[in-house]
Formats: sequence, structure tokens, C-alpha cells
Amino acid sequence: MKGAGKSGASARPRFAFAVAPLLLLGVLAALPAFGLGPNTVRLLFVTLVWVTVSIAWNILGGFGGQVSFGFAVFYGLGAYAAALSVNSGVNSMLSLLLAASVAVLASMLVGLPTFRLRGPYFAIATIGVSEAVRVVMTNVSMTGGASGYRILETRPFHQLEHFYAALALAVVAVAVSMQVRRSKFGLALIAIREDEEAASDLGVNPFRTKLLAHALAAALTGAAGGVYAQYAAFIHPQGVFAFGIGVAILLMPIIGGIGTIWGPVIGGVVYGLIHEELIASFPQLHLLIYGSLLILIVLFEPAGIVGLLDRSFRVFARGWRVSGSHP
Repeated sequence: MKGAGKSGASARPRFAFAVAPLLLLGVLAALPAFGLGPNTVRLLFVTLVWVTVSIAWNILGGFGGQVSFGFAVFYGLGAYAAALSVNSGVNSMLSLLLAASVAVLASMLVGLPTFRLRGPYFAIATIGVSEAVRVVMTNVSMTGGASGYRILETRPFHQLEHFYAALALAVVAVAVSMQVRRSKFGLALIAIREDEEAASDLGVNPFRTKLLAHALAAALTGAAGGVYAQYAAFIHPQGVFAFGIGVAILLMPIIGGIGTIWGPVIGGVVYGLIHEELIASFPQLHLLIYGSLLILIVLFEPAGIVGLLDRSFRVFARGWRVSGSHP
């Protein structure tokens, strides 16, 4: 009987964790029906885009342990690929697939040389690649150069279409992340993160595994850039290729909990909701604030918000069991 009680108690949290995401999805899908203002819908849209890129980075950086500052490359290329294809008459869904494909191709071009480097050398190389691409795109006349590129809208703007596109992409990103984490591929990534040499001795091909994770993460990031471009209808290199974008993409999963399923989601939500307020209140200091926050998390709570919540839940559960055993 005691065993059955414990089994039932342990089943309840598992059931809650399984149902909570579905409830959250239902709430997000139904929110626009409650008459939210355009600015609120825009804030939710941007937050969902951040959630997607946060999850994408976590596949490579969280599961695989490869710290990249260069995801702005895939975000920006996806944005430009989607914008160019829409202006060429391609429908919005196919333009997102094209954006993802361009980002995957870029990930191969970036990954083939940089994954031969390790540790800080890899991180520094991704910074260099990101800045190089930003400078190049600033001087490409076909996309407007530094002046930016505008999508020619041929039909009325429907904000909710873009909101649901961002929501669908975020759901796909979560599903992909869960599938990767539970697969042999995910186990290979984790083995590389823990000890690349030992993983290689066990039959894992580190270079090929990291390259595949990089491509998968780039596809999601490129699609997110495409979703954003279709909403904004105007993009420019100093925006979508900015170094700050690469830092933000890295920061979000660290805030939420790197290497977990829901940590990047939480980090993306937190960042999306406070980002604009920080820029409005501290236009010259917001990057310093993000950097300081990153240092504090690494020093005092490496597991992020998920780790903090997990520890708090354990303390609460322990206290509840103690109080329950002494009526």
C-alpha cells in the first residue's frame, strides 16, 4: 500500500508536466479572442520568435555544449531569404522553408571549418563569422545594403496570421527539441558535451554530430528570422545581423536553464517580455545589464530558472512530506 501511494504521488507530477504545455498552448491560441490590443499581440509575437531561436541554440549549445555567438547569421539570412522570396511571388509558407534551407546551407559553410576548433576558439570564430556576414550584407546592393530591404505587401496586413505562424513555429521547435533529447542523436550530443574524446571512443562521430545539430538549429533559427521579416516587412543588416542578436540568442537558454527542454522556453519568454522595457529605460546600458545578468547566473545559478524552480520544488515537497508525517 505504501508503494502504491508513492507511485501515485510520483505519477501526479508527471501528469502535470505532460498536461501543462498543452494547457499553455491552448491559452496562447485563445488569447487573441479576448480582444488583446495590437501592441500586446506584437509583444507576444516577438516573444514566440525569441522562444524559437532560444530552443534552436539550446540544441547545439545546451545538448552539445558548443557555445556559438553566431546565430545572428542564420536569423538574418533567414529573414532576407524570406523577404526576397515573398517579393518574388513565393507564398509565405514556402518562403519560410526557403529561409530554413538557406540557413542550413550557411550552417554547413560555417560549421565545416569552425567545428575543427574547440572551446573558446570555436566561440571566437563564430563571432568573427557573424561580424563578417554583417559587413558583407551591409554592402550588398541587391538587398538594399545598409539602407535595408522592404517587403512589398500585396494584400492587407493581418496581425493574427503572423502571431499564429510564430506560435506554430515555436510548437515545432519544442517538439523537435523533445525528440532530439530522447533520441540516440541527442544522447550523442550530450556525450560530446561531457567528454568529446570518450564519446569518440564509444563510436560517436563528433564532427558529423555537431554539424547535424548545427544544421537543425540553423533551420529553426532561419525560419524564425523569416517569420519576423514577414511581420516587420522591413529589415536591415544592423538589425537582424547585429552582434546583440547573437548575444541575446545565447543568453536566453542560459537564463532559463541550458541543456533542458523548458529552460529555453522560459528564457525566451522572460527576455521577450522585458527586452523592450530595458531598451526604453536604459538605451545605452541594456547590453551591460544582459552581460551582468549572464555573469550572475553563471556564478550563482548555473542551471538557470529551471534549476531554481526545481530546487524550490524539492524544498517545498520535502517540507510537505515532513509536515504530513507529523499531523
